[in-house]
Amino acid sequence: MASFESVFSDRRNVTSFVAFVSAVIKTESRHTVSELARGISRPDADAKSGRTYRYFLGDAVWSAIDLAQHQAAYIFDQLDVGAGDEILLHIDDTHVSKTGDATDGVARLYNPVKGETELGNKFVTSCLQVGEIYFPYLARMYIKEELASDFDEPFKKKTEIAVEKIVTPLQIPSGAALTVVFDSAYYAGDKVKQITNQGYDVVCRYKSSYHVSPVGVVWDLRVDDFASTLEYEDVTITVRGRKKTYSVASEIVEIEGLGRVKSVTSKTDDVTRHYISTDLGRPAAEILELVEHRWNIETVHEESNKQFGFKQYELWGKQGIERYIQLVFLAWTLVTLNEQADVGFWEDGGGLSVRLNHAQADLTAETVFQITEEIDSSLPRAERREAVRERVYFYSWSSIANFFITDYRLYIPSNQLCDFYTEIVQIAMSQ
Repeated sequence: MASFESVFSDRRNVTSFVAFVSAVIKTESRHTVSELARGISRPDADAKSGRTYRYFLGDAVWSAIDLAQHQAAYIFDQLDVGAGDEILLHIDDTHVSKTGDATDGVARLYNPVKGETELGNKFVTSCLQVGEIYFPYLARMYIKEELASDFDEPFKKKTEIAVEKIVTPLQIPSGAALTVVFDSAYYAGDKVKQITNQGYDVVCRYKSSYHVSPVGVVWDLRVDDFASTLEYEDVTITVRGRKKTYSVASEIVEIEGLGRVKSVTSKTDDVTRHYISTDLGRPAAEILELVEHRWNIETVHEESNKQFGFKQYELWGKQGIERYIQLVFLAWTLVTLNEQADVGFWEDGGGLSVRLNHAQADLTAETVFQITEEIDSSLPRAERREAVRERVYFYSWSSIANFFITDYRLYIPSNQLCDFYTEIVQIAMSQ
């Protein structure tokens, strides 16, 4: 239990944690927290009620940030991250459409998918990447300044949330290197300085209207004007299995309040973009590769919702919502690491959605295997069929239950959770 047990205040919360994460992993359809709670509750003497799980999310004593740190430590341990290895931490945000006053933090906020403002929640999100493997790490709700008085915490800009709540708490293995990657919306010279003061590097997009100074001069100019004076060469990179060719120029420059950085400008037929890196020795091609890797966090947003219901929380309180999202992120991590053991499958370069579906198919197969192992093959066919139906009924969150039983109840006894589904949680907790 050592990996996660210390996050929770008592043994009852540990039990709720195991049951809830197992339910998130097992369900293969969109679900709300209430549906999950009903799915792992049963009105008998041994099982917990749905109210217990709502308490676990809302009022029990534990921290989502603390759980995220244990999750990160588990990732680094499982992937054997150590001295000389590089870890990427991608920062972004995502919008969840919500209306009315039934959810904390709802305000009119910009939704980049629709290109306009609309009512909803905004989350500053993050994604850890080691090599080609990436995991959702931590998400914190952004509260508009006019709503900040409703909460105990002072108002924080998104850049402040990113640095103070996501980057700073992260503990990386001794000797490993961390590079934080984000878009221009998260650029702020003082925040970049805060990150580099912790011994980390930053790669980010830099708006064309921002200024730079050639080294050794006292004047500055817009980065796009400066880039027009440089010589360009073609650079080809391969990211996520695709080759891309850019016309690229780079130069060491100075930014007021930040110091020296490496400026990189990339051009295609119709797009020019500017980036900076606090690692002055990193080649321009590697900087562009890191920028391309940042799109992995967009996959995290889409697939964590599609596969695990990231945005299906339907909870009122900010703390409960952030806790639920962290449990979803942990479920993703456990399934992905379980699947990562299949080296050949990962080397095929399949999309993350395919990998997760493959892992869940394995879980279903193990459920079927477990059920068949429990049935006495000497029984008459009719009795065997009835025995199978009874066991599928108990494992009703799995897809096999959806196939066999059309009118099934959405619950399973917490003391009879499918051993294989809870096994990856229990293994993680026994490290």
